[in-house]
Amino acid sequence: MTFRSRRIVVLAAVLALSAVALPAVAAPPEQVEASRRARVTPLPGAQVFPESIAIDPRTGVYYVGSVKEGTIFRGKVGGGQVEVFSPAGADGRDIANGLALRGDTLVVLSRQSGVIRSYDTRSGTLLSTVDNGLGSSGTFLNDLTIAPDGSAYVTDSINPWLYRITWHGRQMRLEKFMDFTGTPVVYVRAPGAAGINLNGIVSSADGRYLVVSKRNENALYRITLPGKQVSRVTVPAGVLETQDGLFLRGQTLYAAQNLPENVVALRLTYDFSAATPVHTYTDPNYMFPTAVAVHGRWMLVISSQFDSLGSPAAVSGTEPPELPFRVTTTGAGGHDKARNPTSGP
Repeated sequence: MTFRSRRIVVLAAVLALSAVALPAVAAPPEQVEASRRARVTPLPGAQVFPESIAIDPRTGVYYVGSVKEGTIFRGKVGGGQVEVFSPAGADGRDIANGLALRGDTLVVLSRQSGVIRSYDTRSGTLLSTVDNGLGSSGTFLNDLTIAPDGSAYVTDSINPWLYRITWHGRQMRLEKFMDFTGTPVVYVRAPGAAGINLNGIVSSADGRYLVVSKRNENALYRITLPGKQVSRVTVPAGVLETQDGLFLRGQTLYAAQNLPENVVALRLTYDFSAATPVHTYTDPNYMFPTAVAVHGRWMLVISSQFDSLGSPAAVSGTEPPELPFRVTTTGAGGHDKARNPTSGP
């Protein structure tokens, strides 16, 4: 039985029981906190290849996008099903990767197209569309975060730029906010995964700092917005490996890691200059995880399966993806819960 075949057996048991106890991973408890209970929410469709998740801290309603088809799904923490919020192809959208919520507005990136759309979450209505004008081969919009002042910051994985979105009423305006040329963030131009530079991004609660992930360097960088200063976050060697989507709660940073197929939680210093590992979360349902979100005591992880046949990403594989694609919900622990009242009940 292959490794992926064993995963199918595990997934079948989870779906049959809805929530099932899983064996702990054999690792030191101070380093690895394995899932004891996991709930799998299926994402319908054979070619979903999900990547990102955005969660409403007020309600626990979340959104997941399909990179290959453009479908946007909506679910709720604790629920066992999702619904289609916006179907594939709607408004010309055939890619939905980076997602973020700004109140009742959902912002959706569409990778190589350079297009960003915003939707009213109450009606599903398209509100605004902006385009960086670089076409299908000149850009790779990867992820975004909403800052406390309501603006959004967007990473580009192949261009050394950080974009900013501001709002005028319900209309977005896109600008090139920062050029990383000459800073400690050095972009690499290379085919495939080696050319994926900045990806995940989060904003501190006071709006002073951004933390960005540099996948091809296994590194995190801090951007101090006043002055646009950039410095590398000090992290112990070996902690980060192909980290992707980030989620920040208080001073705890969660990073979904592609190839180790885990989520690492790190405690950041008060000035976001250094981080130490707190826990590493694993689960048999984590398959090339690309995004993580935390709501209350629950952690939701997106398994993109980008390493499988038919992947639309910079990596791929020879084996077909395991169906259904899924959102995996496990316990998240209580890191910084008291310091972030908007993180959920």
